[in-house]
Amino acid sequence: MTIAVISAKGGVGKTTLTSNVAAVIAKDFGRRVLAIDGNITTPTLGIHMGILSQEKTLDDVLHGKIKMQQAIYIHPCGLHIIPSSLAPNVEFPDTSMLKEKIAEIKGSYDFIFIDAAAGIGKEVLSAMRASDDILVVTNPDMASIVSAIKAIKIARSLDLSVIGVVVNRFTGGKHEPKISDIEELCETRVVGIIPFDRSVLESVKKMTPIVISNEKSPASKAFRSLAAYLIGEEAPSVQDTFVEKMIARIRAAVHFNG
Repeated sequence: MTIAVISAKGGVGKTTLTSNVAAVIAKDFGRRVLAIDGNITTPTLGIHMGILSQEKTLDDVLHGKIKMQQAIYIHPCGLHIIPSSLAPNVEFPDTSMLKEKIAEIKGSYDFIFIDAAAGIGKEVLSAMRASDDILVVTNPDMASIVSAIKAIKIARSLDLSVIGVVVNRFTGGKHEPKISDIEELCETRVVGIIPFDRSVLESVKKMTPIVISNEKSPASKAFRSLAAYLIGEEAPSVQDTFVEKMIARIRAAVHFNG
């Protein structure tokens, strides 16, 4: 399965979600996972994973200089990563080739995650077309939700399967829309709720996913629950958290309403 993580708005936490969910599926569930930085313009996935020395990148693959296998970096947690170049693009690569390039290695992995660029430009469309399913990330504010709606509509216009919406940086405050309202507006199920957690900022600073640096944090447990949902398995045994209880209630409500 190839999953594009998208949002029409920047800064909602796509890269944080991609790095943590992909890492936990590889590390805790023992699956073969590849994370690709599909954001050619402003790539950050490699930085989130501590990959600063990038001799070979997705840019080189799309320019036809190397094969996909040659651009893979292996993180200590077992996750395979293909970063995009941090250097300025003198000649922008042809991102429409991404689907063809992924096809070369798709059989080697259980899951491939593409961390897409923000917006709805060519980079994003290429990432979507290269994927089997779409995962949409939003924050609990109307600007982000409207952007999520736009991303979902584009995905459906391309006849792509939308797994659902992940609400990131959720606090449960009165100023935030209810989860049920987000589902109604997006016409899509909320499949994950990641709480606002200051330790996530610290993990990004350390260039290590929080599911590795702080396994007991609220966000880390929420990422594990989302990962378990995506692969169709139960999450590793952890104490109930506010977020996990919220997800259980949402799923129960969806089941009750048919």
